[in-house]
Amino acid sequence: MKVELVGFSQMVNAHGDPMSLAELAASVCYDSKPTKNCSIVKQCIASGHMSVLEHVSFTFHIEGISRACLAQLSRHRHISLSVRSQRYCREDNFQYVNPFPEGSFGAAEFEDYMEEARANYVDMVDAGVAPEDARAVLPNACCTELYMTANARALIEMSHLRMCNRAQREIRELFDKIRNCFLYFSPVMTQNMVPVCKAHGDVPFCTEHNSCGWHPKLSELVRPQENDDLLDEDDFDEDDPLEDYFDEADLLDDEDLLDEDDDDEEYFD
Repeated sequence: MKVELVGFSQMVNAHGDPMSLAELAASVCYDSKPTKNCSIVKQCIASGHMSVLEHVSFTFHIEGISRACLAQLSRHRHISLSVRSQRYCREDNFQYVNPFPEGSFGAAEFEDYMEEARANYVDMVDAGVAPEDARAVLPNACCTELYMTANARALIEMSHLRMCNRAQREIRELFDKIRNCFLYFSPVMTQNMVPVCKAHGDVPFCTEHNSCGWHPKLSELVRPQENDDLLDEDDFDEDDPLEDYFDEADLLDDEDLLDEDDDDEEYFD
């Protein structure tokens, strides 16, 4: 698998972290001046105000991922994909991704299945079947090549899901490589492309139903509200139910209310 960052949004005549463009856009929201370390953007992310990140886009050249991984990638919104076509391109010598670790059960058998699929595909094309029809016998493991463009918000939110230990190994590797593209020039992207359990500031917790155990689940950190904490109907005084729960000063006196005989002009301009 190869991942290369080939382009990104940048201010005219500017150099450095492309997130400075998002910093410029975010500054107008607060009548602020952009900062060199993107502190406004960082605060927006911490507050969940992610829309400012949509001003910055990145384009990647990706090779050697399986069509199965591509299917997972295409589930995400706000990304653009240009993919090598199996309809117009021959796949006689297709490469593939073996999901089984070397030496594990199924690894050797998988290699045989791939060679069988290759032979079936070549036989069909050689017999005159159009590649767009013969491709139906190609496996999900077949490798592909593509260009992907995504904005910063989409990449960060995708990484929360796809860098999780419960995500499939291949797409975890893909997002590790995408994140590595930012290591030396965009600290904001590097710091925020993390599994969802690490996206909650200083209190990491898991949101998955079946946790990997790396961090505690939210239910283990927060005590659910017990029924005893709720008001019971017996707690209310039938004669004056509000007085037990509100200060007298908080209650509106009857004389403060408009009577139907009152003149509207006293209250409304």
